[in-house]
Amino acid sequence: MKNASVVERNRSQHKGTGVDFVFITDPLDMLQPGHDTSVALMEAAQLGGHRVMVTTIADLAVIDGAATARCRDIRVRPAVLSDGKWIADTDWYAASQPRRIALNDVAAVFMRTDPPVDANYLRATFILDLVDPTGTLLVNAPSGLRDANEKMFALRLPELGPDTAVSADRDDIIDIVEQWGTAVLKPTDGMGGRGILLLRSDDTNLHSILDTATVRGRDHVVVQKYIPAANGDRRVIVLNGQPLGALRRVATGTEFRCNMATGAAVFEDEVSDGDREICAVLGPELVSRGLYFAGIDVIGGLLTEVNVTSPTGIREIDALSGTRLAGDIIDWVSAQCASRSAAR
Repeated sequence: MKNASVVERNRSQHKGTGVDFVFITDPLDMLQPGHDTSVALMEAAQLGGHRVMVTTIADLAVIDGAATARCRDIRVRPAVLSDGKWIADTDWYAASQPRRIALNDVAAVFMRTDPPVDANYLRATFILDLVDPTGTLLVNAPSGLRDANEKMFALRLPELGPDTAVSADRDDIIDIVEQWGTAVLKPTDGMGGRGILLLRSDDTNLHSILDTATVRGRDHVVVQKYIPAANGDRRVIVLNGQPLGALRRVATGTEFRCNMATGAAVFEDEVSDGDREICAVLGPELVSRGLYFAGIDVIGGLLTEVNVTSPTGIREIDALSGTRLAGDIIDWVSAQCASRSAAR
């Protein structure tokens, strides 16, 4: 076996009915265990008897032509639901010393690093391209992650969303805003509401805002026609192309952004017929690219974003609706892994 001292072969070492899952996340100390979907998935995998391992983009490598990762086994202390909120211990995990393993030797790899999709992120997807998808399930597929810019992917299906434009030209954007009256500007690589701006045609600061947002015409931005949404926007969790659960987010105070990261209030919701209609069109596009786990944003029945890098909302949906979406996702992943194992 090549370089066995560097890359450990994993399957022969793990006993029991579970399989090995690797989560590629931001550093563990940066995660919020009471909120982050990644932690909810780890808990559900652990409850299902699977070995949970964690790594980061910086710990990925190619050794002897194989995609590898320096991983740590992790034991999670599950959060507890109390008065509608998840309460987690400060020391919510215990982790082993890292060791380098071959990713072809694990059952599933969850790529769940937050944006931006920058050069480091892209290099990680190129490394993950070397993982054999017939033996290891990739959630989500690296080629699909490169394909699906979260702010722009919905442009492939314009009939599902609001009027949308992409430009780096200030004058183009001003003309568009004057036509629409009010618009929402989004950076192409942001998350959590960062950099989202409300544009009004009568704003004397509009030119200056656009100079800053486009870095004086260098960077493209997404501009969407503003959709009045007194009831906020909705996050819908999509698994294998099908809507699985939903919540509603409502901006608070003078804030117009309906992101949880900006303090939006969250409310119980359920999958609607409109969500199913969107997924009937969008779902096959996602599945064909190996984008099995996504979170879509819907405002006024219109698709505004397709989140595929690290879709979140599971904790809140489970708390509000009494569901177990994290468990449902792990059950689906486990079944897919079993199918791949049986086919070999």
